[in-house]
Amino acid sequence: MKLLFVTPPMGNWAPWGERHLAVNSLHSQVAAFIREKKAADVGVLDCRALGLDDNGLLHELRVRRPDVVFFGSMIPAAGGAAQLNRFHAAMKSIKETFPSIVTVGGGLMYTAVPQQIMAENPQLDFAIVGVFGDNEHTLWELLEELKKPSPNFGEIKGLTYRKGDEIVLNPARPLIRNLDELPMPAYDLFPMDRYYGYSVIPNYNEAVTSRGCEGACHFCYEWWLVDPRNPRDFTSHRTRGGKKVADEMELLHRKYGVKALTFMDDDFNSDRQKMVDLVDELEKRKLDISWFSLSRAQNLIRDADLIPRLRKVGLYQVLIGVDGGTDEEIAEARKGPMKVGVKELKELIQFLRKNDISTIATYLNGFWEDDEAKIRQRAKAVDEIDPDIVMIQLLNPIPGSPIYKQAVKNNVIEVSNLSLYDLEHCVMPTKYLTRQQLGELTGWAFQSFYSKPGRIDRILNGYSSPYIKMKFLSFKENAAKYEKGAAEDAVAI
Repeated sequence: MKLLFVTPPMGNWAPWGERHLAVNSLHSQVAAFIREKKAADVGVLDCRALGLDDNGLLHELRVRRPDVVFFGSMIPAAGGAAQLNRFHAAMKSIKETFPSIVTVGGGLMYTAVPQQIMAENPQLDFAIVGVFGDNEHTLWELLEELKKPSPNFGEIKGLTYRKGDEIVLNPARPLIRNLDELPMPAYDLFPMDRYYGYSVIPNYNEAVTSRGCEGACHFCYEWWLVDPRNPRDFTSHRTRGGKKVADEMELLHRKYGVKALTFMDDDFNSDRQKMVDLVDELEKRKLDISWFSLSRAQNLIRDADLIPRLRKVGLYQVLIGVDGGTDEEIAEARKGPMKVGVKELKELIQFLRKNDISTIATYLNGFWEDDEAKIRQRAKAVDEIDPDIVMIQLLNPIPGSPIYKQAVKNNVIEVSNLSLYDLEHCVMPTKYLTRQQLGELTGWAFQSFYSKPGRIDRILNGYSSPYIKMKFLSFKENAAKYEKGAAEDAVAI
C-alpha cells in the first residue's frame, strides 16, 4: 500500500509573504510513525514548496500512484481554517481523476467537527479525530483495515467514516501520553532545500515538540484540534523532553543545514524540566542555530534564571500573547496561579530585551463586547508593555470553542466562507461595531504602535540577531498588502 501526505497548491498567511514555507509538522510526525510500523510505503508531496499547480499535483499522483492520500495541518499560522477549502478542492479533483484513491483528513478542524465536514465534502472518505495531531494510531489501524477484502471500520477509535448514507463517529481515542516514544519526524521525505522563512530567511524550518496547552483560552484557534467530547484534553499538555528536542535541532542543523528554526508549539516552555534539559544539551552540542518560540509569559517569568543561557544557545526572539488591555482582561485569559498583568508583561519584555531577546506580542480584536474604547485601551496597554513587534489579529469564532457557541447564540456570524477564516478578516461584528469599523480601528492600532519614535529603529538596530530585522522588514513590506486584502475580503490562502 502507498500512502502520500499532500499539501496542495495554496497561498500563505499573508503577513509573512508568499515565500514563507516550512515542513508540515503533522505530516512529518505521522509519516514517521506509519513508516516505523511498516504499514505503508510513505511519501510526501508538498506542492507549495515545489511550486506545483493543480495540474502538477495530478501529474505527480499519476506518476506516484498512491492508494491513500492524507491532508491536514496542526498549525493555524499556516493559514487557519482557510486551508480546509484548499484541501477539499484538491480532494475533489483527485476523486474526479482517480476515483479509487482513498482520501483522509486529519488535524485542524477535522477533530472538532468531523461529521459536519464529511457531510459537506463527499470527496472525503475518512476524517481522523486526533487531539492536537494525535493521528498516528488511528491512521495506522485504518491502513491495516483497508488492506482487508472486507474492512470493518467500526472498531477504530478516533475515526469518522461513511456507512451507506450514514456518517459514523467512532469512540474517542485516548491521548498519546509520552511523545518521546514517537519517532523523529520524517524530514528526509520533504524537499528540505526548498523551505524559506518570512520570504527573506534561507536555511529555515519549523518544528512542533508538544501537544496541548495549559491555557485553553476561550477564544483560541486550537479548539479546532480538540474533540468536543473531551474538552479537558485541551489542557493535557504533553511534550518531548529537552534531550529529544535537542536531538531534533541537531538533526535539522547538521543534516539539513537549518540555521533559523521556529518552534510552533502553542506552549513550548510549559515544562520547566524540558527547558533545563534543553539548555544543558544545547550548551554541550554547540550548534550554530538560531531559534524562535511561542511562549507563555508566566513560564518565561518562572524561568527567568534560564533566560541568559537560552540566549547563548540561540533563542533570539519569543512571541507572547498579551490577550487584553487591562489587568482584568489579561487575567481572564490567563489561567494559573501566577498573576500576570500589564506591569508584569512590561517588566518581562524589558528583561528579555536586556538579554538581547526580541519580543513579538499578539492580541485579538473583535470580541462581542468590544467597542472603540476597549480597542483603544488595548492599544494603549500594548504601547505601555512595549514589545518590539505587535501582531493584531481579528477574532474568528472556532466551532467547538466557547466563543463560537456565544456567537451562534447571538446570530452574529456574517461570513461563512472558510477561505476568509485566517485571523486577518473580520467575519462578524461586535455588539457596538460593524465589521468595517472593527477593521478600521485595528488598522489604526497598527499604525499607532509603529509610529512611536524610536520603536522601528530599535527593531532594526537594537539586537545582535540579523533575523529580527529581516523578519520585521518582511512584515512591514506585506502589512499594507494584507490589510488592504482583508478589507476587500480577498482570499490569501
